[in-house]
Order: sequence, then structure tokens, then C-alpha cells
Amino acid sequence: MVAYSKGMFCKNDYGTADAPNAAIAISPLWNLTWNDWFLHGKCRQYPPPDGEFLNIPSNGNFTVEIASNRAWTTLSYNGNKATDWPDGKVHPDDYNTDVIDPDFPPTSCGCLSSPNMHAHNESDAAGTAFAISYNNDINTVNVSDFTVFSVLPNTPFRRIATYQVPNLPACPVGGCLCAWTWIPNHCGQDNMFMNGYRCQVTGATATAKAVASPVPAQWCESDPSQCIIGPKQMTIQFQAQGNNVKLPPGIQKDGGWPSPGYNMKMGFKSGAQTDIFSTATAPVTPNTCPASATVTVTQTVTVTSKPSRRRSLSG
Repeated sequence: MVAYSKGMFCKNDYGTADAPNAAIAISPLWNLTWNDWFLHGKCRQYPPPDGEFLNIPSNGNFTVEIASNRAWTTLSYNGNKATDWPDGKVHPDDYNTDVIDPDFPPTSCGCLSSPNMHAHNESDAAGTAFAISYNNDINTVNVSDFTVFSVLPNTPFRRIATYQVPNLPACPVGGCLCAWTWIPNHCGQDNMFMNGYRCQVTGATATAKAVASPVPAQWCESDPSQCIIGPKQMTIQFQAQGNNVKLPPGIQKDGGWPSPGYNMKMGFKSGAQTDIFSTATAPVTPNTCPASATVTVTQTVTVTSKPSRRRSLSG
């Protein structure tokens, strides 16, 4: 599943024509190189239309639609195929593997089969997260630029998902880049999910602090003192390249193998992540250009009473 919204990459799959059944972005990511999993790989080549953004209200909240196909959201068919659930079907309110939907029996490993949430029930859902990057150049941005700013426990589960936002500063002209991501809690194959968005922080104040540089989270289920406090990167796991988490041997407290989801096992609290800011106030008019490469210029300078010397200037 993926979070469908305005501003998303791959809203029309690998194309620009309207694709109401778009579902490329839902594909799980497993054992891939960086180029193929980062912001869902090829989806980076299919941005939203110019001027279209996912709006992120500073100190507010925003809502997306988690689904297994764009058809099951209000972004297609005037919402006529959307239900409370990500698969466009109707399930029991207390849907779980003990309250069986006869039309969708559990999978062979005992998980809910439709939607494929990699969970036995809502409380077992691993948690999803949004991250933001103030480097808005899709060609140079990397995992280290993205800071997780909101975590929603017990998702993905229902279609509607609302995320809380901390006191984010304004984006540069052209907006920011955001990412939605999650890692299942061991119910099914080990993989992760990720997609990119052009986003815009709305209602930012001039006194908002800059978002500090994030670091990888680390496993701390058995020892909360080991949890990373402060800005954290998205967690990358189960890939051929780029994993940034070291998992412990053995099993986690729920009896399954360790799974680094967006929850307190990895030091991610619920809701807006308010510990991600530096002590510096963000610039009122942010720099809108990607950082240029450092160029070394060598000059010969003549100084009175001294021999000429060479100095290096950074440009």
C-alpha cells in the first residue's frame, strides 16, 4: 500500500496521462540497490505536475489516503470506489484474523490477506511515517537529507490516515521533498515501502527553528536508554544496499524476529516529532538553490616588500 495524495510521485504510474488505476507505487521494496528503492526508484522520474503539492500545515495536521490502488481513493472515479478500507472492500469494524471475513481468509502465515497490511489486526500494524527534506532537488537528495517529522502508530490499516506536524519552517521556493514510508512488523515477507512527494509547509512562522541534520535510528526495545533522541533518518532495512540499522540477534518482545518499524522499538514516539530542531532560527527567505560544488581558484598576489604568494579561495 501507499499514501495517495496530491503532490505524489507516480500518481499516474510511469506516465503523465491520468491513470485512475495507478498502483506502481504500492510495490514492496526488497533486496534492491539504492537506485531502485530510494523514493521508489523509477518513480523519481515521474513527479507531480508543476505547482501541485502535498500541503503540510506547520503545527497542524494533514490527511492522506492509504490504499492498494488509486482507484480506491477520492483521487479516482470521484471517490465512488472508495470505502473505509485500503482495498475498496467492506470489512468488519473489528477486522482481524480472529474475526474472519469469509471472502478474504487469512494468508498461509496467518495474516490479514486483503488489504495486505502485514498484520493480524490493527494493534499489530507496524506504524508509518512522513519525512521531509529541505533539499528539493530530486537529482541530488539522499536519505541523509530526510528527517522523520511525523509517525502514525497502528497504520497502515484504514484508508484515511491523519498525521500531526511539528513547528516546521517554511520550504524554499519550489517546495520541499517529502517521503512516506513503513516497514512491516514481520507478518509476511521482510520488505519496506517508500514513496516521494512534492510538499509545501504552510503557515510557517518566522521564528521557526531549522530542522537539524538527522542520524539513523537504532534498536532500543530492550533498553530505552539506547534510543536516539533528536532528528532521525528514515529507517532502511532488508535491502541489498543502504541498510542503516543493525538488528539484534534472537527475537523481539512480541515473539517475532526483530523488525525496525516506526515505533518505540526504534525510538520513534507517536505523533509530531518535536525533537528534530536545531537551536538556530530558519532563514526567513530560505536558499532556493542546491548547494554548488566547491571550486578552488588559484591566484598570484603581489604584496609590497614580500615575495608573491599563492592562496586558495573557495567559490
